[in-house]
Amino acid sequence: MDFVPVTPTPGKRNFRGVSPEDRMAERRKRLVEAGLEGFGLHGFHGVGVREICGLAKLTERYFYESFENREALFVAVYIEAAQRIRSAIAAAHAKAPPEPTEFARAGLEATLRTFRDDPRIARILLLEELSVAAASVGQARIVESQAFADEIASITKAFHPDIAEKHLRAEIIGNGLYGSTVYIAMRWAFEGFREPLEVVLEHCLLFYEALEQRMRAGA
Repeated sequence: MDFVPVTPTPGKRNFRGVSPEDRMAERRKRLVEAGLEGFGLHGFHGVGVREICGLAKLTERYFYESFENREALFVAVYIEAAQRIRSAIAAAHAKAPPEPTEFARAGLEATLRTFRDDPRIARILLLEELSVAAASVGQARIVESQAFADEIASITKAFHPDIAEKHLRAEIIGNGLYGSTVYIAMRWAFEGFREPLEVVLEHCLLFYEALEQRMRAGA
């Protein structure tokens, strides 16, 4: 059988041992980080594709390799910011005592501390996403918000497996607790984090404590 040499497809060769797919993923990561910096500091309407590419040190060609437009990048940045909050909460919960109020306190403190220590994340998740009219951004907000609410509901059920017997629905409670935290955090961020974190934390925790009081009191 004759040997037929295979000619590599142009543009598909490894470069210094890195595959094209990995190089593309790295460029996308740089663009998301640049988007977090640009949108987080100057707002969605304050930076364009050119500025984002400048921050990422990439040409516009590579922007459109990964994203259709700025809105698509904002969705990716929004999801990344939400994941950073999720990671902070998970780390705090891993060290928290297995008691409902203290568990809630740990997660809330991690959330608020992340917002305060990295205002870019707060701006993306709490303020800026309301100024972007794209349907894809609204959909990302709904999906991520519901995921957080569902996690709160799951934790509530874990601590209170008899909650349905109290004529309460964990799913609705999860949405309520999530919503109260978000709107308190929005006010805090909008005012430049002037209130001490501990004060804001105690106000967020009030709603969780109210649930515990109701569960102890019964139906």
